[in-house]
Order: sequence, then C-alpha cells, then structure tokens
Amino acid sequence: MRYTEYHAGKAVIKDKGLLSEAMEKLARLEDAEDTNVLSRWIPISERLPEEEKYILLSFANYTGLDIGRYENDGENDKFYPGDEEETYASYGLIVNAWMPLPEPYREEE
Repeated sequence: MRYTEYHAGKAVIKDKGLLSEAMEKLARLEDAEDTNVLSRWIPISERLPEEEKYILLSFANYTGLDIGRYENDGENDKFYPGDEEETYASYGLIVNAWMPLPEPYREEE
C-alpha cells in the first residue's frame, strides 16, 4: 500500500489517519537500508503481523518454513497455513517468528 503522494514536488501523506502505519513502513525500509536486507525475522513476542496478509513463518518446534496468515478472533492470536481453516497449533506447530513476503516479480515495461 502506498501511503504518500506527491504535491508540488514533495511527498506528503495521503491520509493522516494512516500516519502510524506509514511510520511503521518507513521504519522497516530504514531497517532494510541499514542492514542491506529487505526483511528480518520478527518474533511474535515483539510484534504481530497484519491480519489476513500472507507472511513467511518460522516455528519453534520445526525447522521448515511456511507461508501462512494471521488472524485474531477477539480472544486468540491464530496462524493458519495458506488458505487452510485449521491452525498451525492444531498440527502441533508453534509459530515463533514471521517476516513479510517480498513483492511478486514483475517484468519491466
């Protein structure tokens, strides 16, 4: 999502109500610039991902990685594999960290 637009040659925020999200995105970009990587693992104890967005997941009790999504039903934080209806917990997997997925490849026009 793009949070800015250009006005008189300067970048300005489109919706001041989204300032917090825009600042989070800026912090991630600055982190990536500082470390020369696009993303880093974010422990779920530090921050939870946005709901219903696909993310890369790491597990405390499994060495593989998976693409899944996060939801909160008002009481519980839940992680699901892809579009599945069963949680990782139902398979005995414990999510411990996540990272955003890169943007899909697009050919230059």
